[in-house]
Amino acid sequence: MIRLAIGRAVLSAVSDEGKRQLIQLQALKGETKEGIQRVQNYGFTSVPLEGAEVIFVCVGGNRDHPIAISVDDPRHRKAGLVSGEVAIYTDEGDYILLKRGRVVEISTETLLVKASAKARFETPQLEVTGNIIDRVDDDGRSMSNMREVYDDHTHPETNSGDTQEPNQKMGGGA
Repeated sequence: MIRLAIGRAVLSAVSDEGKRQLIQLQALKGETKEGIQRVQNYGFTSVPLEGAEVIFVCVGGNRDHPIAISVDDPRHRKAGLVSGEVAIYTDEGDYILLKRGRVVEISTETLLVKASAKARFETPQLEVTGNIIDRVDDDGRSMSNMREVYDDHTHPETNSGDTQEPNQKMGGGA
């Protein structure tokens, strides 16, 4: 009885609709378990893919009352970390990596930050390798475009045509 209290299985379905995530798994040969509660750590949640590996325990050794305590998917695990590093990752290759040396690395196609009041960076220097665009949902202008407009602008001068371009350029790349 004790020998069957802990088991390994393969995830075959997930229901993430209610307060508790329920899974279906394939355990011993031909043994399908449905409606199994998946225990997750507070503050972290995920919906694992079909084929992920599951560790489950059977409360009181009863095979009719399993609880999934761990789900892993080595097919998509972020590898190559060094001791002390932590990562959150997806099967699409996105990840957040807390690296040694107090560096946080985020890799994704689009990073969307939703803040209802504001976003604030308290840092002595902000570096951006690409373009910065202001008011992107309205008339959006890039910093590069604003530099070009400033560097090339003139003003009408009374009785003498236009002023010269500014003698001090904002400069910068395109």
